[in-house]
Amino acid sequence: MENDNNAQYYEPVSAEFNNDIPANVQAGKGPAIAALVTGILGVLCCSPCAVAAIICAIVAKSKGNKSGMATAGLVLGIIGIVVFIINIILAATGALDFSYYLNY
Repeated sequence: MENDNNAQYYEPVSAEFNNDIPANVQAGKGPAIAALVTGILGVLCCSPCAVAAIICAIVAKSKGNKSGMATAGLVLGIIGIVVFIINIILAATGALDFSYYLNY
C-alpha cells in the first residue's frame, strides 16, 4: 500500500477538557500568602510593604479566599501603616532623638 500524499493522522482532542480549579486548591491562595508575608515585613521593618499587604489581602478576599492568611495580612498591613505613620510623626516632632545613643 502506498501513502496518500504522506497523510498524517492525529488522535482527536478529548472533549472532556476541564479548565476549572481543582477541588483541593483554594482560590486566591497565592495573594493570601503574599499578604501575610508582606504584612509581617511591614510590621517588623515599619516599611511601606504594609501597603502591599493590604492590596494583596484585598485581591485574595475578592477571589473568594476565606482563609486566615488573608485576614492576618490585612490586619498586619494596617498595623504596619499605623506604626509607620507614628514613626514619621515622632521623627518630625523631634521625639525620636537617637543622638543620646550615639554619644558614648
